[in-house]
Amino acid sequence: MIKINIITNKFWKKYEESNLKIWIKGYIYSHTIDRIIDICKDIKNDKVSSFIASIDGHFALVVQKNDLSFIAVDKIRSTPLFFTNIKNDFFIDCDPKNLVNLNKFDKKIDENSKLEIAMSGFTIGNKMIYKNLHSLKAGEAVLFKENNHEYLHYYKYFGEIVNKNFNKYLEELSEVTLNIFKKMLNQIGKRQIIIPLSAGNDSRLVASILKYLGATNVKCYSYGAAGNFEAKIAKIIAHKLGYEWKFIPLTHKSEKKYYASNDYKKYLDYSETFCSVPHFQSLSTIKYLKDLNWIDNDAVFINGNSGDFITGGHIKTNIKDNKEVNSVNAKLRKENILNQLIEKHFSLWGYLKTEENIDQIKKNLWNEITKGCDDLLSQDKDHLLYEYSEFIDRQSKYVITGQRTYEYYGHHWRLPLWDVDYLFFWQKVPLDYKLKQKLYIEMLKRNNYGNVWGVDIPINKKTITPKWIIPLRFICKIPFGLFGKEGRKAWKQFDMNFFYYFRDITHMMDTQNYIRIVKDVFKKPSFHVSWQAKDYLKKIIAK
Repeated sequence: MIKINIITNKFWKKYEESNLKIWIKGYIYSHTIDRIIDICKDIKNDKVSSFIASIDGHFALVVQKNDLSFIAVDKIRSTPLFFTNIKNDFFIDCDPKNLVNLNKFDKKIDENSKLEIAMSGFTIGNKMIYKNLHSLKAGEAVLFKENNHEYLHYYKYFGEIVNKNFNKYLEELSEVTLNIFKKMLNQIGKRQIIIPLSAGNDSRLVASILKYLGATNVKCYSYGAAGNFEAKIAKIIAHKLGYEWKFIPLTHKSEKKYYASNDYKKYLDYSETFCSVPHFQSLSTIKYLKDLNWIDNDAVFINGNSGDFITGGHIKTNIKDNKEVNSVNAKLRKENILNQLIEKHFSLWGYLKTEENIDQIKKNLWNEITKGCDDLLSQDKDHLLYEYSEFIDRQSKYVITGQRTYEYYGHHWRLPLWDVDYLFFWQKVPLDYKLKQKLYIEMLKRNNYGNVWGVDIPINKKTITPKWIIPLRFICKIPFGLFGKEGRKAWKQFDMNFFYYFRDITHMMDTQNYIRIVKDVFKKPSFHVSWQAKDYLKKIIAK
């Protein structure tokens, strides 16, 4: 038997017709709800994958009828779905806590998941912290049959490289970008648009292209420590575009108060997935803006998530070195890919990076990367292997779940830089055009949407705040400079544990006590998620 528990609300809608029930969340460009219902009335098992793959939008879908039931998430898993099997009954829910709270649920901890979360903040692949709890990866559907289920991996962020002239790619990227924003604006209509604006490329693209396309009901906001570089540049951008801009100042006092509040605790509960720590950046600022009545009730939030990743910003230049390694040495190239993943994403705690733990993580990563792949170590695709791993785990499970912050306060959102047309475009772009975001940055400069891409408005020109910390850091740094490479490495850790608490303009470090941060210096934490992951696991295991 299949038991479905989806609570209908502002985000989840339910449709019934004869023996068919459909629950759907999100926004869809390619199909009307009537068309989805018509398709699902007659759909057969072998057509589920192609149907889900044809949907353009960000959504989650649950379908139940007499002869067939299936669930699906979109190509980026913008809304996760969960299920469990208890005595041959399947239970499906969008809130995994409901499944864990079932009387017969087995709360056996998956030790691999525990290690992965401790080292990165998220699990690898389909794994959850509980062995008997299941979820879908980005681009997956699950077909339920009698007493078993079948995963359908209908989309994978891994394509065939298409070699084109750089200028041809520039033209195509410009056209694709404009079309994505046009269809998005057409669907939003006259509703208010709210943009969290920074000094970088991605949110600036969102704001400037909306101006270029004639959007008028737009507001921008920035937040953080007073005088931070992000807010200074964002203010200039917003004013040049003619959009109203507001700054939300954050202090240690205000954020510690928020992180101790019931509101924050309820959000952690609301955003629980059991496969990643919750993403909470900018959460408090939405509350502050709502308290000021600055946001319309039906406003739509649009951020720049995750333009830096999809345009190649996370690819290290030494991935290119793989192309110089003979294909006979595929093992060396594989190690290069895995080492980069470990260094960037599985280094929350230096003391956990033992040889045994790293070997286990590498094994888990490679098993997931190679699942269903042919021609894996083709030399022009090594960067895609790296990107696929980050896409399927960190991006879809942790970064993209930041959209829950808007939903928690009752708002819809859009993710134009995660649009399916961007996925299809960027997965075919050659490595040379993605390194250091070469193609993306050139497109932004040439088109100069809204006239905010000139040298007069710098991009990510970082400055240190508060000012009082600058001379203190300089004095403390001097002795580390006497020890060469090892000294620089030691300084980086010292700086993180002793000074970053004060330099963190987002104030996410305020979730922790400063004394605790200092005491943990020899455990080599990397940033606030280090302690978040440790506390998260402690809470789970204590239950």
